[in-house]
Amino acid sequence: MSTKPRYITIWIDGESMCVSVHAALEMVSESMRDLFKHPQFKTNQVILPSLQLVQSVKDLKFDSATVETSRVHNIIDQLESAVLNTIINSHVLQPSPARHFTLGRRPKPSSTEVYTTCQRTATLQRRHSTYQDIEGNDEHNQLMDLDRILSDRIDGLEIAFERTKAWSTYSKDLLSYIRSRLQLEQDHARRVTALVEACRRDIAKPFMPLRDVFESSFDSDIDLVARTKETTDHLKARVVEALDARRKEHDIQRGALKLEWTKLTKSLHDSEDMVEKCRVTLKLREESLRKARENALRSESINISPSMSTDPMKRRREMEKKKRIEEEAVIKKVEAEKHLAVCSAELRRKRKELECAKISKLFEPSKINEEFESLCLLWIRVN
Repeated sequence: MSTKPRYITIWIDGESMCVSVHAALEMVSESMRDLFKHPQFKTNQVILPSLQLVQSVKDLKFDSATVETSRVHNIIDQLESAVLNTIINSHVLQPSPARHFTLGRRPKPSSTEVYTTCQRTATLQRRHSTYQDIEGNDEHNQLMDLDRILSDRIDGLEIAFERTKAWSTYSKDLLSYIRSRLQLEQDHARRVTALVEACRRDIAKPFMPLRDVFESSFDSDIDLVARTKETTDHLKARVVEALDARRKEHDIQRGALKLEWTKLTKSLHDSEDMVEKCRVTLKLREESLRKARENALRSESINISPSMSTDPMKRRREMEKKKRIEEEAVIKKVEAEKHLAVCSAELRRKRKELECAKISKLFEPSKINEEFESLCLLWIRVN
């Protein structure tokens, strides 16, 4: 509620341009909508200043060099006082309901208790660009509806990265325009300065008519050039450099988040490949065990058959050999099962870790964009 409209007055070629800060007014509008969600603020003490604020903003005139905003500021102060008084009055202790108990009936809760309960379930959000939450709420509760939708999508984080990249591209294009526009103004000022100096030498000759008129015009041009230089330097320092520094920081944070997310996804894909390899290995081990058992059973059936006249010692050695092969196949199958269980547990852990990281990483691009928007919506009075 402490956000007040500001304006920028820039003189270029003798023409006055006054830019209204619609972003600050939008924050006031959002604050009012949040305010009227609570029934205790739907009173005449709050509604009347709100209507007056809307009307005073509509009555602002931007056809002059300066805009009179004192009435708007006074109404905002009145609105703040009304909201504060409402909150204070809501917290005033009511008479204890213990004296009015009726047998078999529970007392009706007071308005203060109802307001306190509502306050615990829904809190006001202060929409100020410099506001920071001190209580450190859970990140999952801070996700907006768009972030919740993105968190349910497989490619949600990639979409969030594209959104932050779009902000960087937007700021880059905006900076390119501002730099080009300021460069044009500086070039024009240099040409005007050179023209004035050349004409001063010509006017300095004796017996030149209207010399005072031209000298006054030259002084006005020099004053315009000086104010143009002051304005362009101010815009470079307060707008271009600040926005460019924020864009670079934005790109660094986005690159770090994207690199960390790429590492997590690569680790998950490696775990999935490892689990798939373990499953293939287990199938091969099961197939080898099946063949070893079939060979062992075939050898036993051959030994039982009386028609065979081979050496008994040789048959026994062959049976022992096939038994060893079967035992080795069983051991390899058990090892493959254990390895598959370990890799599957690691895969589940990484999936859970990736899901938690997705929510936290999804909140970071949103936070970066909010900081970027707060800088883009920050207007500074140019003197």
